[in-house]
Amino acid sequence: MRDERVIFSSSVDSLYRKVLAPSLTPELLDRLRSRGLNLHAPLLAAYPFAVWVECLEDTARTLHPDQPVEQGRRMLGRRMVEGYAQTLVGGAVLTLARVVGPMRSLERMQHNFRSGNNYTETRLTVLGPAQADLWFNEPQALEGFVDGVLEEGMLRVGVQKFTLHRTRHSPESATYHLDWADHAS
Repeated sequence: MRDERVIFSSSVDSLYRKVLAPSLTPELLDRLRSRGLNLHAPLLAAYPFAVWVECLEDTARTLHPDQPVEQGRRMLGRRMVEGYAQTLVGGAVLTLARVVGPMRSLERMQHNFRSGNNYTETRLTVLGPAQADLWFNEPQALEGFVDGVLEEGMLRVGVQKFTLHRTRHSPESATYHLDWADHAS
């Protein structure tokens, strides 16, 4: 049981309670509850990864029915950062990130993600002053979500002309190529 992947309540709170609450229909709330995510009750300390995946997929399909589910998850990833910024910890992390800059923020990505789950691993390869590859042990079941988190996070750090390209290596890992305008040049 100790090796089970879990999502901490801070992630659920940031996404579902801080930003999505007004958009959640009674029908969606009922489906989320049936999957193990009861947003009318006090949040659990952690939720099984499978519950998180099912709830994100249902939420993406419900709130963005005209989009492929991957794009819907991407939009949810962006919204999660928006909600995270509204928390005490998230506000502090994003303020620090603006001060230390994008590259140092990317170096801390595993630590940042681990505040929301118990499993994320990352490896950063710096390719230039405004270019890096960031490997994640990201499950394919979340495809699109991390894209949105990275996009919104980098924008909140203050980068400009940001581009992101994901290369999937296996069902359990992907590398994100990140490129942005370098203010030093």
